[in-house]
Amino acid sequence: MLFWSALRPEGQDLLNRMMKTGSCRYFRCHYTFSKRIEYNAQVGGEVYSEDEKGNPCYSFEKINRVFEEYLKHGIKPIVECDYLPDELNIEKVSGYLDEGLANSTKGPNNWEKWYNLIKNFVKNLIDRFGAEEVRSWYFEVWNEPDNFPIEELSTFFKMYDVFVDAVTSIDNQLKVGGPACFTPAFLTHFLNHVANGTNYVTGKTGTRIDFISYHIYGMSGKWIGEYPLVQPTVQRFIHEILWVQRIIKRFPRLENVEFHLNEWGVCSNFYLTSDEYPALEFRNSEFSALFLVKLVHSLYALCDIFKFPISVLLYWGFAYEAAGNRLFHGMRDLVTVGNIPKPIQTAYEMLAMLGEHRLKVAGGKPGGNIGLLATVTGDFEIQFIIYNFCELHEFNLKEHNDRIEDRDGAEEIEIIIENLPGGKYMEVTSYYMDSEHHNTYRIWQNLGAPPFASNTNINILKESGELKPNYFERVPINSGSAKLRFRLQGNSMRLYLGKAVYK
Repeated sequence: MLFWSALRPEGQDLLNRMMKTGSCRYFRCHYTFSKRIEYNAQVGGEVYSEDEKGNPCYSFEKINRVFEEYLKHGIKPIVECDYLPDELNIEKVSGYLDEGLANSTKGPNNWEKWYNLIKNFVKNLIDRFGAEEVRSWYFEVWNEPDNFPIEELSTFFKMYDVFVDAVTSIDNQLKVGGPACFTPAFLTHFLNHVANGTNYVTGKTGTRIDFISYHIYGMSGKWIGEYPLVQPTVQRFIHEILWVQRIIKRFPRLENVEFHLNEWGVCSNFYLTSDEYPALEFRNSEFSALFLVKLVHSLYALCDIFKFPISVLLYWGFAYEAAGNRLFHGMRDLVTVGNIPKPIQTAYEMLAMLGEHRLKVAGGKPGGNIGLLATVTGDFEIQFIIYNFCELHEFNLKEHNDRIEDRDGAEEIEIIIENLPGGKYMEVTSYYMDSEHHNTYRIWQNLGAPPFASNTNINILKESGELKPNYFERVPINSGSAKLRFRLQGNSMRLYLGKAVYK
């Protein structure tokens, strides 16, 4: 996201929602050190300038305010140390790259000033928020350096080494890493430098890294209107992550370093809208919500089977669409106008209601159409999400309705919960997300899809976006087992909360 959002009214509304629902733990923002105009506002951190003699001037008030907002809402920062302020840039950056970011690929024009900027910035954070708090954050070198030309890779490697030295010189317990790239080729080059290269600061072999960060998207925003369409699937995500694991395994000392997917999305480029590209409807609909839950399920399987845990999973999106006037405009956001949650935000809120201890599940396979995520808390309080979702079926549904016989795709489900400690029954509360429940987009369509909030009953949409139980039942416990039976329609999911009752 960009810094301005947290300080605007729609950003405050979403932060309050996230705090209430526990649906976000980390934030990551671009343009920490530089400037950027968006929606007639300066969105960068604006931390650096120079006087008439070229002496550095630092201003950390704005960025400190943003981090204060995060912490006030129970969220930790991932601090990107980017991009270069104009005064330190070798080249003037004009226009934007393919995904809409203004980025330099030449490095700073003065390495000492760059080093001192990072050092003074971090010292300011320690002074303002305290060492113990800041040690729980992550410091990241840059954002998507893949666009550095091959002949300029050494410049980026030097930027990383200088960054690590500057941050850890203030406090050696701060967590540093990167490179926040999106291609396996760039990651290979970077990790080879970190593991085997000559450090540009110390002259020794290798550079410290506490976490490796990577970005993954189902398709590029520039491809969305072209055919053959690149169809986003969870399986492709997992395939790419497994290749990334192979790359990391080439460097034995890095195998136990934390791995972060700190940007993901079904489609990149947040500027594009469903007006221009109708296929981007999936940013509005239950598609992205179900994709998220299926992705989380598959990432857990990746950890269990291939011993490759993912420590952070961050969606790129916030409340930019809410600052406009078009309902469900198809931008890459969690909410639309009026702070109405899109289904993907509701999915994060449903996931937040799961417990921390996962339960073993027999039957159903991660990556298949039907999946089950189950957890337990305390004395047999059980939570689970079950979904029925096929990504390709969804796309075919739009293009080839006449070829699909069973458009509902419903499945008869039976869930058996075993090894319950006695008790007479389970009290089970369920929450649905389908075409009629907790799906603000489909409900908006049923209202006639009015483009502007002033043309519709906004309270109906807000009400449908609040997670409320859809069904309550008491399930008998027999010989330590309880059974649930129901019909689960296609492209839907349910959250169940169950508690054994002994009276």
